[in-house]
Amino acid sequence: MKTRCGLVVISALFVFMHFARGADSDVTITCDKKKFEDTAGAASGENTGVNKKSENWGYTVSVENEGFKALTGLEVKYIIFYKHSELGIKGPPQKKTKTGSYTIDTLAAIGKTTFDTDPVTLTKASLGGGAIFGNGARSRVADTLSGLWIRIYKDGNLFAEYAYPAGLTSTETWQE
Repeated sequence: MKTRCGLVVISALFVFMHFARGADSDVTITCDKKKFEDTAGAASGENTGVNKKSENWGYTVSVENEGFKALTGLEVKYIIFYKHSELGIKGPPQKKTKTGSYTIDTLAAIGKTTFDTDPVTLTKASLGGGAIFGNGARSRVADTLSGLWIRIYKDGNLFAEYAYPAGLTSTETWQE
C-alpha cells in the first residue's frame, strides 16, 4: 500500500512539474483576412475604356501562449500568397507572394498578442461598355488572396508553424 501511495505522489509531482515548467510548443496561431484602409483607390480609364479598383488586403494574426511560462524573443516570419490576373491576358492568374516579419519581445504566460501583416494591393479591372477582347481573354479580372504561411522562430530555431488554408504547405514552398 505504501508503494502505491508513493507512486501516486511521485506521478503527481511529475505532472505538476511538467505543467509548472510549461512546454514551449503551447502556442496557438490564428488569422483572419482584413481589408485595410482604402489608400489604393479606384481609377476609371475614360480614354482607355478600362475600369480599375484597387484595395489593400492582408491578415490579422493572433499568437496565443497557452503555457504557464512567458515566451521571449520570438521572431515571426510570414509569406502572403495571392493571385494576380492581367486584363487582356489569356491563361491562369500569376502566383505572387509578399514576405514580412514581426518581432514579439515577450508573450506572457496564458497571454495573447495580435498584429497585422503588411498589406498587398489587390486589383479588380474590367472593360467598360461590354467590350470584349478579340483574342478571347477575360474582360473582367480580380486579384485574390490565396493564403498565409507563418513560421515562428525562438533562438533561431523553428518553434511553431501555421498555414491558412491548412493544405497550403503541400502546394507551395517556403522562401527564406
